[in-house]
Amino acid sequence: MKRFLISILLAGLSLGVFAKPSFCEIPQPAATPKLWQLDIEYKAPLPIKVTLPGEKPAIYWYMIYKVTNHTNADQLFVPEFLLYTGTGQMLRSGQGVPPGVFSAIQKVSNNPLLRDAVAMTGKLLVGDDNSKTGVAIWQDFDVKAGEFDVFIGGLSGETTELNLPTPIEVVVLDNDGNKKTVTKQTVVLAKTMQLTYKVAGEAASRASALAQLVKQNWVMR
Repeated sequence: MKRFLISILLAGLSLGVFAKPSFCEIPQPAATPKLWQLDIEYKAPLPIKVTLPGEKPAIYWYMIYKVTNHTNADQLFVPEFLLYTGTGQMLRSGQGVPPGVFSAIQKVSNNPLLRDAVAMTGKLLVGDDNSKTGVAIWQDFDVKAGEFDVFIGGLSGETTELNLPTPIEVVVLDNDGNKKTVTKQTVVLAKTMQLTYKVAGEAASRASALAQLVKQNWVMR
């Protein structure tokens, strides 16, 4: 459990490379939502083998989901999907994924209205008629990982500020895109959905591997 809390904290900073802080207790989300919260429906992540022009066949993983705004106001939705394996590998959706992979998934799913991360980002209007269906895509992960977690951000307005046990130095980008080092004493965590999956299979059968949902819960990261 500790490795998950540490990884959640580090991923939540999203500020680049930095020294690892000592372990601290991560706060839990409120039992009853304090602020707005979007509803999400999702399918289990699936592998897909894609052969792009001039490239060798490669395995990617994708997760189709639908978000609906049942709050009392329009909300800004900025999807964030992070995959973290039991072997310590961390992948952000879209990272290292060529555009052609989305086209292949759209064709396989037979859904011309399926949206990529860019098209999903923006104002989400209230009501079922304004639901949006999107897909998160990752590069293939460690075949030795028998378990992985998917952390979904952007679904809630609940945040909390966490005091770090010791200040840390982080590398950030300024307004001009230049790197600079700053010292952080606090970090803002957001309410995030955590999905835990088990997956079996070897490299030879990777394209047909199935992921089984084990647990769903909310965390702060």
